[in-house]
Amino acid sequence: MHEDIEVCVCLRITLQEILEAIENGANSIEDIQKQTKAGTVCKLCISPEEDVYGERDIHLTELLK
Repeated sequence: MHEDIEVCVCLRITLQEILEAIENGANSIEDIQKQTKAGTVCKLCISPEEDVYGERDIHLTELLK
């Protein structure tokens, strides 16, 4: 996976930033949002269920698995 891919397009938060948050103890969507603000605007990057039209390639819920 390319770590410079934007997971949260709204705030331009990259996969690397999300992975760093997880490494620093984020183990829930809320933790990731507190550390990075990802998923706090349009919310499409949170989960496939939120992204009903499949606009995002990576979702926060998938990264937490």
